[in-house]
Amino acid sequence: MLRAVWLTIGKEFLLIRRDRVGLFMLLVAPIAVIAAAGFSLAKIYGGQTAPRGEYSVAVFDEDHGAVGRAILDALARERELTVIQSSSRRDADQTVREKKLAVVGIVIPAGTTDGIEHGRSAQLVLYTDPVKYLQTIKVELALSEMCRQITAGAATRARSETAQRTRDFTDKLEQARASAEQTRAEAAHLATQADASRAAIEPKIRAHIETALSAARDRTKLALDTELDRIQRKIDADTAARQAKLDELKDYLNRLDIAHGQFESWFGQLKELAGSHAADIPPPPSIPTLPADLNLGGIQLEPVADLRDARSRLENALTIPPIDLNLPALPPPPKLPLLSIPEMPVIDPSLSIPGSLGLTEVDLSGKKVGQFAGFNAFDLQVPGFAVTFLLIGMLMGVSLALIDEHDWGTLERLRSASAPLWATLTGKLLARFVVGFLQMVVLFAAGYLLFGISLGRTPAALMMPAAAIAFAGAAFGLIVAGVGKTRDAVLPVGAIVIMTMAAIGGCWWPIDFEPAWMQQVALALPTTWAMHAFNDLMIRNLAASSAVIPSAVNFSFGIIYTVVGVAIARRRFG
Repeated sequence: MLRAVWLTIGKEFLLIRRDRVGLFMLLVAPIAVIAAAGFSLAKIYGGQTAPRGEYSVAVFDEDHGAVGRAILDALARERELTVIQSSSRRDADQTVREKKLAVVGIVIPAGTTDGIEHGRSAQLVLYTDPVKYLQTIKVELALSEMCRQITAGAATRARSETAQRTRDFTDKLEQARASAEQTRAEAAHLATQADASRAAIEPKIRAHIETALSAARDRTKLALDTELDRIQRKIDADTAARQAKLDELKDYLNRLDIAHGQFESWFGQLKELAGSHAADIPPPPSIPTLPADLNLGGIQLEPVADLRDARSRLENALTIPPIDLNLPALPPPPKLPLLSIPEMPVIDPSLSIPGSLGLTEVDLSGKKVGQFAGFNAFDLQVPGFAVTFLLIGMLMGVSLALIDEHDWGTLERLRSASAPLWATLTGKLLARFVVGFLQMVVLFAAGYLLFGISLGRTPAALMMPAAAIAFAGAAFGLIVAGVGKTRDAVLPVGAIVIMTMAAIGGCWWPIDFEPAWMQQVALALPTTWAMHAFNDLMIRNLAASSAVIPSAVNFSFGIIYTVVGVAIARRRFG
């Protein structure tokens, strides 16, 4: 039996070596289809298969401001974009819709920079081509990210300037408060000093006035004494002169009184001498007689007593009484109004202008992924079409081969050689499993060399889902061979089934494109689990353990298909 299995395997490889069309379908045709599909769908998935400058945009800058320059610089930095300068809005529109030279036309309206700087919203004007929907979406996503970054940058600068101005305002307010407090303290100190100075200067003023009055008194007394002495001397001199004159008058009067007596005596003698003629003598002039009460001897000029009394009174008047200096209370200095400086609330360091919410796509290593990142379309197309052509190969190598060998009588000859049918089927399944596995290896190698596909974090892990789908595909081919009655019946039915399994299972496009109910149906297909494992390893860059469960499911499918297929084949070819 082992010899029959071995002979069956050898026969299969011999047939494959001689079948050049089969080899072409196994290797060359899948690569050609993969290349066509990958390059055709490169724009959908982006990634490395989208060449530099793939997306052209027409730009017309009406703003000519900082924001306009920032947008132009950001567009120029995007490797996937080619910027076409437009001369007007109409030119930008025509470049997109009529000339079809750009995916999107972008107009930066006048006043955009001024609006953003003054807190107003601004919007770019876009001209799009509805036919280029997917390309438009990618460019719009890139523009949205640019606008977000520009807005975030402006908000960051505004927050920084606001924080700095807040710090400056707080510092100035603190300086003003400190200056006001210092002024208030100095005013209070000046008031205290004024009261102390008033209390200290009052005795000095009193002493100064006393000193000044005393000096004035002394000077007045000296002047009065001098003047009174002069007057006294003059009075004394006048008194002395008058006394001398009075003495002379008194002497004259005394002599006159003597002469009067002598005259009376002489006139009497004359009358005696005249005798009888005495009556003829005229009477002499009468000499006034001194008053009887005139006592010139008692007259004595004394110094003027009133002047002495005046001196005494003046001296008494110049006596300075004790000075009771009661200065009127000085009016209090005007009080400064109590400066009520509000306390600056403590500024919460976390309080700031709300930032803008954005997003950043990163891979598992934390590396930032750009908005045009996507993935290499061949990372999906190589395993997808490899699985598709694997199933087609199994259809031709297992299903059609069994039918042909049955029609040609090859199976009858093998049975006549004492080779049981199950041994022949086992040998054919093993041979086709090995061929399918090698086909997957060759296609992955070609994809890596020709299209730069990713082999994931652990390239050897790709062997698990490749072996599992090869086993499940070979077993499924056995079922198709048992169900089909003729070659003409198997080929179209098998092809339709395989194409349906490939399409629903996500071999040609991401399974997420499909509706939810179809994704649930796809879980019953081995193609779904194979692509799930390949996508996890190659596109999502997950660990090798992520392929264990999908591979185990496909091995389970293979076992079920083998059991069912052998049962059907024994009844069909037995």
